[in-house]
Amino acid sequence: MKQLITPLAHVPGLLGLFRLRTVSAVVAWVVLAAFGPLVTGCNYYRTKTQPADKETVNLLAQSKTFVVHQGSTEWVLRQPHFNGEALEGTRESATGTLAKYSELPTGRKTPRYLSKDKKVALNIVHVYVNDAQPGTGDQVSIPFSAIKQIDLVEKDSGRTTASYVLGTLGVTAGVFALLLVIVALTKSSCPFVYAFDGQTYHFEGEAYGGAIFAPAERDDYLPVPALQPKGNQYRLKISNELKERQYTNLAELWVAQHPAGTQVLLDQRGQVQTLTAPQPATQARTLGGHDCTAQLQAADHSVELFSEDLPGHAPNEVVLTFAKPAAARHGKLVLRAQNSLWLDYLYGRFIEKFGAAYNGWAAQQKTQPAAVNRQWALDQHIPLQVYVEAGQGWQLAETIPTVGPLAARDVVVPLDFPASAAGTVRVKLACGFMFWEVDYAALDCSPNAPVQLDNCHLQSARTERGDDARAALRAADTLRLKQLHAGTVVDLTYETRLPAPAAGMRRTAFLHTRGYYEHVREFSGLPKLTELYAFKKPGRFVAFSKEEYRRASQQFAPAIAQR
Repeated sequence: MKQLITPLAHVPGLLGLFRLRTVSAVVAWVVLAAFGPLVTGCNYYRTKTQPADKETVNLLAQSKTFVVHQGSTEWVLRQPHFNGEALEGTRESATGTLAKYSELPTGRKTPRYLSKDKKVALNIVHVYVNDAQPGTGDQVSIPFSAIKQIDLVEKDSGRTTASYVLGTLGVTAGVFALLLVIVALTKSSCPFVYAFDGQTYHFEGEAYGGAIFAPAERDDYLPVPALQPKGNQYRLKISNELKERQYTNLAELWVAQHPAGTQVLLDQRGQVQTLTAPQPATQARTLGGHDCTAQLQAADHSVELFSEDLPGHAPNEVVLTFAKPAAARHGKLVLRAQNSLWLDYLYGRFIEKFGAAYNGWAAQQKTQPAAVNRQWALDQHIPLQVYVEAGQGWQLAETIPTVGPLAARDVVVPLDFPASAAGTVRVKLACGFMFWEVDYAALDCSPNAPVQLDNCHLQSARTERGDDARAALRAADTLRLKQLHAGTVVDLTYETRLPAPAAGMRRTAFLHTRGYYEHVREFSGLPKLTELYAFKKPGRFVAFSKEEYRRASQQFAPAIAQR
């Protein structure tokens, strides 16, 4: 622990603050306060559409509370029963605890309930009607033909367990606080990027994630939406805040000028893709049959976790169905995605198994052909793979490398559609158990719009020591910026040659980096050879993820049992 406590003056940005003893103590109390509500607090729920037939309604009427949605109003139907072709009962307003759950969450609201409300929240059936006839007093009669949809509320067990046990980002504030401290002490990822908005710096994401060891050096195209110019100048920072050595070969700022109604993204190869009419999926289902369509409709932090604990070592999958123009043969899939902190934790658990032999293994990896480690990652389902359904089955369209767990980013994948695809196209996302989080998915079939793209001039690159790093960052060559310990940072200033945006135009910026990094670890003890050899088998990392998940679940079982 001593090695992690570094003077604040030498540790910039997001994580440096948490390595101070005084701040850590304060955060610990905050975490305890935040964790208390988790032990006695929230669970997640979802709705499941039921057949709108008499048999189903009769069965649900015996034990459930009917919340009727008629237009923009909601009310409760007490003592529901069928009388011929009409559903009858007593109409009353939702009050007390029931009122909190009578309206389904929309927008950015999170579908969850308190433990003390369980009997009410999980006892609701939402009935959607377009007609209801008033009777004597509070009596009401609903023609059976007027019932359009029936949604049964049920506990979302997978997401609830994930929120308590694994605490992925964007689920609950308490677990986020807890994980932020854990990340501050154990995070093992990649360089952090900060963008200046004219007043302050914002954390934007991580560069060349997963490029561990020199053979894995790769290009990365990070959107930096917070970046704003001062005149024609842009300012960024790249910092090392972790126990690792970072080698950045290239750092270019690309600025696109384009119509304000168009979104611009760079794909995995740095090619410009424009989006003017992205359409969410009409249906999204997991391999186990869970409908996650609503979760992927908007970037609202309601994410698909790929958390179904299915038998075997195969990856988790989500199949998306999109509407498309019948004549379209090309499109662009846009995802808002990030890796999970769970994957970061798993990798740490994996390399711990090397014990005192870790540094020897790490030295060997520096000479390993890049293709070998790339294939291992594919065999373990660590990247996010995108497939398009064609006449011969699923065709691989793209393999998305890890992007880091601390910030979601927009990713675009160009797609070619089979000639047989008429009005719809199906896309599949696949990855290991809880390795990725996807917040949003949409398909855009519009042609790419004209874009002015400027590779901005690198005016200055100053390290924390005041050294000039421009020569190391201007081109992909043998020179690299070496950030060899936590606390190193480079301040970058770029100048664009683009004219000021005219009315109806705007700019979008991307940081194009190339590099790799190495973890600094001081493990002890003998390597666990039998366990390590098992990781040579395809899918072993998926099985390892499930084993660790179950182990963590058992540790938290007493707290979960209280819900």
